[in-house]
Amino acid sequence: MEQKVEKGYTPYQQKVIRNFYENRDHRLVQKLGELVSNLYLESSEKKKDSGWKKVKKMLVDLKVHPHEVEYLTKDKNLTVISKKLAEMF
Repeated sequence: MEQKVEKGYTPYQQKVIRNFYENRDHRLVQKLGELVSNLYLESSEKKKDSGWKKVKKMLVDLKVHPHEVEYLTKDKNLTVISKKLAEMF
């Protein structure tokens, strides 16, 4: 009774992992949209500043051009970010 132990992932696991990384940008855009929605409703300045830092990081992760990231985040204008999100979707 010799069992063959295979190292690595099963084909199903490989497919799940591959799909996870292929859809990374879609997940980031969705998270960015949720964050922008939360910023519209936020009243605490400290949380707003933290949220804008996250927005900037997500834009960088989405490989948005650095000059555009700076333009989108310098005035902390949610309308500008919302328009960019509409383009991404």
